[in-house]
Amino acid sequence: MKGKICGLLAGCVLLAGCAGMPETSAAQTATAESAPASVPAATAETSGKSLTVVLNGCIAYEVDSAGGSLKTAIAAADLVVYLAEEDVPADLGGETAAWQQSLDADSQATLDANWPGVYACAEGICQDLDSQQGLLDDAGVTTDFAAMDLTDVPEQLDVMNAALTGE
Repeated sequence: MKGKICGLLAGCVLLAGCAGMPETSAAQTATAESAPASVPAATAETSGKSLTVVLNGCIAYEVDSAGGSLKTAIAAADLVVYLAEEDVPADLGGETAAWQQSLDADSQATLDANWPGVYACAEGICQDLDSQQGLLDDAGVTTDFAAMDLTDVPEQLDVMNAALTGE
């Protein structure tokens, strides 16, 4: 009986501690929990964020980890939102390459593993949103891509891909 009471009290303490915490979306939680401390978490709410922050979202998780496909969708969504809504640098390829050159070996390996999926999902968002919608919904991405002007995004994605892969 004493053990049950202690367990109940411990649960109450946990609940009380969580009551004061701000709410986050599933996308924010999934990204933030997996992001290394030195890499800012990205969510599909990139308004005002820099290219560096958005690119850091592409290495804030390991694609083969639990929820990797959902985290890939979040990173791709962030990238598409950034490219569609932000003041994209004139030298997007150069700044992307400079960011990549600043990575350590582990981060570069993570980028090599993650980028193909992020790039493919971002292209899918631009070219065939319906094919990506289920994954985006599962990832907690609520951005209305259909209402966005994505005209220039595929070309910008190609510029970034060339900078990151040399292709």
